[in-house]
Amino acid sequence: MTNRDLNLMVGVGLQLEKNDSGVRYFVELLGYRVGEGVIISAPLEHDGRLPLMPGDEVTVRYLGGMSQYAFKTQVIHISTAPYLHVHLEYPGGIEATMTRRAVRMPVRESVIRLAMDDDGHKLSVEMKNISFTGASLVASVKLGGLGERFSIDMPTLSPDNKKAVTLPCMVRHISAQRNGESSIFHHGVEFIDVDSLARDFIGRYIEHRSAG
Repeated sequence: MTNRDLNLMVGVGLQLEKNDSGVRYFVELLGYRVGEGVIISAPLEHDGRLPLMPGDEVTVRYLGGMSQYAFKTQVIHISTAPYLHVHLEYPGGIEATMTRRAVRMPVRESVIRLAMDDDGHKLSVEMKNISFTGASLVASVKLGGLGERFSIDMPTLSPDNKKAVTLPCMVRHISAQRNGESSIFHHGVEFIDVDSLARDFIGRYIEHRSAG
């Protein structure tokens, strides 16, 4: 698979592991040219220190569809202009392994924005977990009847937390639980007609939470 195209879009999240320490960092793909090199954002420690040096051997992982991809490479250059970024050697080969499509990952963010398809009304709900095929949502009201469709605007892993990815859903299960004088509604939703960008986001989110 020499000089294989990574088939990635600029801006996607990657997991970078230092081979000598096993420490993992999450970085952003800034660009690449097949057979020549890969450019990523600079991973920083909590104190702002850059943990990489030219010559460091690293492993880069990312998810695509139902497969996890990984390649080994090394740092060839660190640039500070016009901003801090890292140049990696282009990989000679890429390994792919199948992931469990239905694995469910607990969600730490307590509130997401829910956009109903009918009138665009925004409603705060809690997402309990997420998988490639669906999610568990909790709200103080019913989000819809069985078979009803709506879309979730879920914040991405971007540093500013202002970007969101849209996940179209269909309600597959509803249950109610009493909470004092009110009720809490649990919804099992299935993702419907999710595009490749949303699938890649779900994969990166599950990988990010697994590593965390």
